Amino acid sequence: MTDHPPRILGIAASLRNARWGAGGQALVEDLARCPDKPALLAYLTRQSELHLENFLQAGRAQGLDFTAISRNLQKNAGTVGLSNSEVALAAALWAAQDLGAGIDHLSLAEYFTPHGDLRQGEALRQHLLAADGLIISGPVYFGDRGSLAESLLDFIARDPELRQALQGKLYGGIAVGAKRNGGQETTLIYQMLDLLELGLLAVGNDSETTAQYGGTGHAGDVGTMHKDLYGLDTAMGLGRRVANVLGFLGSGAAILDPPRLLFLLLQDDQDGLGLAEIHRLGEQLGDQAEISCLDVARQNVSRCIACDICPTHVGPDRDYRCIISSANDAMPRLHPALLHHDLIVPVLVTSRRRERLVSAYQTFVERTRYLRRSDYIWSDQVVAPLILQEAAALDSTPLRVMTSFLRHHTVMTKPILGLHDRSSVLNRDEILASLQAALHAAGRITAGRLRLNRRPARHYNPVGYILSREKDAEDTRRGDHDALIAQRLAEAQIQAEKRLS
Repeated sequence: MTDHPPRILGIAASLRNARWGAGGQALVEDLARCPDKPALLAYLTRQSELHLENFLQAGRAQGLDFTAISRNLQKNAGTVGLSNSEVALAAALWAAQDLGAGIDHLSLAEYFTPHGDLRQGEALRQHLLAADGLIISGPVYFGDRGSLAESLLDFIARDPELRQALQGKLYGGIAVGAKRNGGQETTLIYQMLDLLELGLLAVGNDSETTAQYGGTGHAGDVGTMHKDLYGLDTAMGLGRRVANVLGFLGSGAAILDPPRLLFLLLQDDQDGLGLAEIHRLGEQLGDQAEISCLDVARQNVSRCIACDICPTHVGPDRDYRCIISSANDAMPRLHPALLHHDLIVPVLVTSRRRERLVSAYQTFVERTRYLRRSDYIWSDQVVAPLILQEAAALDSTPLRVMTSFLRHHTVMTKPILGLHDRSSVLNRDEILASLQAALHAAGRITAGRLRLNRRPARHYNPVGYILSREKDAEDTRRGDHDALIAQRLAEAQIQAEKRLS
C-alpha cells in the first residue's frame, strides 16, 4: 500500500468565491478542526453568514449596484466566509478528509478573470498535477456549468502533457442551483461526460445518499447553502465516494489474473454487427482479459412492473431477487452471469434506421432495478459503455447508458464510440485502446478493493417508497443486511487470497 493518503483538489468554480490564496489553506485547516458533522454544519453556517456580511460591507447595505459590489469584494483578503458553491465543496472535502484523504482548496476565480484572461497558469497546472482526484463545485447556468468550469476544461484540453498526466485520475462533481430541480443533474451529467472524455474516471455520490450523479445543492441568494441539509448530505456522499475509490486506486495492489470483462450486448442490428465486433475485440485482447459475453439483445426480457417492494428479499448475491419469474423471461437465467466481473462493457449498436435494430436495452435497464436495490450488487465495478454509432447520426445513447449504469454505484470510464457505416466499424484501433485503458483501471480498482477489504456499499436506502422502507426497516431489525455484508466481505477475502499478488 502507498505510504501517503490520496490528495483531492477541491475546485470552487464560482465568481462569488470567498476564499483564495491563503484563505484556501485556512479553510483546509478549519475543516480539520471540525470533529464531527454537527461541528461542520455549525462552521458552514457561520461562514455563510460571514459571506453575506462580506456583501453587505462591500456595498449591498448602501444600495450599490452589483458591479460596484463585485469590485469591492475583490479587494478582500479572501480569508473570510464561504460562497454557496464553497459551502457544498467544503462539506465534500470534510467527508473525504474524515476517511483519511488529503484535501486542498482552489478558487478558479483566482486564475481566470471575469473577462476570460488566464492568470498564474503554471501554478494552476501544478495544483492539477499534484492531485489524485478532483471535486469541482460550481453554480448552474441554464442546466449547465458556469464559464469558469468551462475555462478549466479548456485549459486541460489544450495542454497535452497535463491531459496525459490526468489519465486515470478520479473526478466527482457538485452543482448548486437556485431551485431544487434547477438543472443540477444535467449540469453534473454534462460535466462528467467532458471529464471522462479528458481521460479521467468518474463517480457519483455514495450509497448513503442513493448513488446519484454527485452533490446537488439548493441555494440562490448569498449565504443560503448551509440551510440545504439534504444537499449537504449529497455533497458529503460525493466526498466519501471519491475518497474510497481513490483508496482503491492508490493501494498499490495488483491482481494475478487478467481482469474479468463482461460484454453485455444490449442492442444490435439485424446483421449482428455488434456481436461480430465483440468477437473481434475478444480476439484482439487475447489473454489481456478473461472475457464473457451475454447477448441480451436477442433475449426476451419482460418489462419491470414497478412492484411496491423490490427486491423480493435480502439474501446472497447469487439469489435472483426480482418478483418476475415467468418461464419466458430471460432474467432469472441471466442473473448468475451478471455477477463477479471487474469491467462491464454494455454494447449498443445505433442506427438512423431504427427498424433494423434488435434491442432489449430499455427493458434490461428497467429490470436491473432489483440489482441496484439488492444493496448495489455492481458496487465499485468499472463500466465502459461501447456504443457502435452510425456516422452522422444524432443519438442520446452514450449519455443514457452512462447515467443509468452510474446509478449502480459503479466507477465510470468514458463512453467508447465506434463509428460504423452499417457494414463495418471504422475506428477499431481507438476502441481497442480505450478498452485496454478501462481494463487497466478495472484491474487497479479490483485489486485495491480486495486488498483493503472495505465494507461494501451499505444497503439501498428506499427514499420515496413507504412500503419498501417499512420492509427495509424490518430486514435491518432482523440483521439481514448485516448478514449480506458479512457474506460479501467473506467472499472478498477468498477472492483476495486467490487473485492478489
